[in-house]
Amino acid sequence: MNAPVNVGEKMRAVVLDGYGDADRLAVREVARPNMMPHNEVLIEVHAAGVNPFDAKLRKGWLQMLFPLPPGHILGNDVAGVVVAKGFDVSEVEVGDRVYGLLDVMRPGAYAEYASAPAYLVRRMPANLSFEEAASVPMAACTAWYGLVDLAAVGPGKRVLVSGGGGGVGSFAIQIAKHFGAWVAATASPDKAAYVRSLGADEVIDYTSTRPCDAVRDIDIVLELIGGQTHLGCYEAMRPGGTMLVVLRGDPVEIENREAMQQKHGVTTKVVAFSARPDILDQMRPLFESGALKAPHLEVLPLEEVAEAHRRIETGRTQGKIVLKVR
Repeated sequence: MNAPVNVGEKMRAVVLDGYGDADRLAVREVARPNMMPHNEVLIEVHAAGVNPFDAKLRKGWLQMLFPLPPGHILGNDVAGVVVAKGFDVSEVEVGDRVYGLLDVMRPGAYAEYASAPAYLVRRMPANLSFEEAASVPMAACTAWYGLVDLAAVGPGKRVLVSGGGGGVGSFAIQIAKHFGAWVAATASPDKAAYVRSLGADEVIDYTSTRPCDAVRDIDIVLELIGGQTHLGCYEAMRPGGTMLVVLRGDPVEIENREAMQQKHGVTTKVVAFSARPDILDQMRPLFESGALKAPHLEVLPLEEVAEAHRRIETGRTQGKIVLKVR
């Protein structure tokens, strides 16, 4: 089916009125997105994931890398139904339930419709709801890329996930266990049972115990908290281990990272955000078999997007926050 021409149909979308706090997000009626007629798809959005990355974009912290135009629509994690496709698209069909990571600089998933190059989306695992599927792309791809591609997690490895109760941490624990690793994770007391349910062999109460006082000889650390917590995790590692840090600009980390690497004989690798549909391909059978499961979800309607951002900025959410669009 060839792409329809946008003839001015309207949709509800969250627009960013300008960099600032969560109140700069507003639900408005805007034009549906255009779609390239050969290699793109138009998605009827059912759910959109909310990530800390979204809040950083909103506040302007990343504007040197991603300068957003006025009225930009945020949202990288999308789940919905293909309602139109370009004439060269073979990856998906009209009517397919799909999910994926949208381009940061294009209108995003906080809307009733989104367009995207077809290569960025994949058919959803058959057993996931739209809300569950929208929780997967950024968080799960980040965890997989770090643990599997950068650190070669596998049997016999000892893994520490610093921040096991959040979105990336929820997937990291499961992925590491699937590949045969022993996994410890930090969490607050109220999230301990949840983190244990994901498969963690040991749960460390970070409010009372430093990771290095609870575990030693760690091969791989996925560090999701930052600051002094990040630096303290080096002390739990064995020489030759790999420290994985999600891309961020914490000056405490940057200033001390090289010294900590040399002191403990480890390598630090930065896990940068990237759209990796090939990772979604690898994870799909794991979701469908039950080897991986969606994290705990906090589902809010599109109209409560500002509240969703306020919650994500606390850094204390359990699992993932998802916006229900329809």
